[in-house]
Amino acid sequence: MRASKLDLMSLNASINMNVNSNSYFTQNEDIAMHYATTKADRNPLPASYGSEARYLGYRDEDRKKPWAHYFKGDTLPVQPHVLEALAAGPSPSEYGFSLNEAASILSRPGYGKMETGYTILDDGKIMISILTNMPGVTGEMWDWWFGWHSSDTTRYKLWHPDAHYYAGIGEDRSADRSLTDRQRYIDNVSYVDEYLGEKRSDLTVRFIDPIRLGFEKSRPGSTVIAARGGSTSLPVSSAWLIHQVRATEDGAEMRSRFIFNDFQLLDLPPESLSSPQGRAIATMSEAQVKDFKFPPEAWQQLRVIGPDMIYHCASEMNHLASFLPPLFEEFRDTP
Repeated sequence: MRASKLDLMSLNASINMNVNSNSYFTQNEDIAMHYATTKADRNPLPASYGSEARYLGYRDEDRKKPWAHYFKGDTLPVQPHVLEALAAGPSPSEYGFSLNEAASILSRPGYGKMETGYTILDDGKIMISILTNMPGVTGEMWDWWFGWHSSDTTRYKLWHPDAHYYAGIGEDRSADRSLTDRQRYIDNVSYVDEYLGEKRSDLTVRFIDPIRLGFEKSRPGSTVIAARGGSTSLPVSSAWLIHQVRATEDGAEMRSRFIFNDFQLLDLPPESLSSPQGRAIATMSEAQVKDFKFPPEAWQQLRVIGPDMIYHCASEMNHLASFLPPLFEEFRDTP
């Protein structure tokens, strides 16, 4: 069986057997930047997490939502250059870069050698990149989207109806209309269940201010979204994501970058985690935490996560961009 991401069953078993032993414990000192947990991270899981039904597509009750006229039965095809990149296979490692280099490299004008593709770096981290052209779209629309969609699963499904099936938010700030769109999602956590390839994933997306990664404040029409990615089951983050939206003559383009196999054990309370194994890790002693090592099963494989992530991201970004302008205009003032 292919493992398109972290194999949680194997990883949970490995960790569960070793919570009270030293078999897999050693401090990871190679992380370029450590994520600092926020108030939203430390909240309990959303009330809907354990009770809401999971299913793809829409049911009759969903179609009563005010935004139901934007529901699509199928996700749009990816843009042609994405298929070319997938057919080409992995790129040379020299085309990738570290998280510490991301702001400097992505802030330069023009394009890099791997705008859509995937590669493995010398330290075992995997970089994945996707370029999506978005006529009629602006960076402000994407900031609004990230501050709006996570509080309702039917909103999340607008993005990728063939893969998304749950969304919840760590701290629902939608009622506070004094906040900007960015203030609604930065330092907040989104809990999302979705398919990557053929396997279902329970994921966390912990948003940060991109200034912390070295980006400057965005110009009008542009934005940068940055986050730490991980699992709802475990107090672990294993990826970084950056979506740079640059203004173009006819709208915008999104340059997405994912860095996998960059692990960090997070200081989270047990009630913010969905599995018994995760809650056990959250209550480990300081000595156990100091010596924690991630087992081999946690590492992503280049030729699995690379194509799966490219196709997923290219699909959802292209699909939503096709109707984001009217969606934004209609619901920009709707909590």
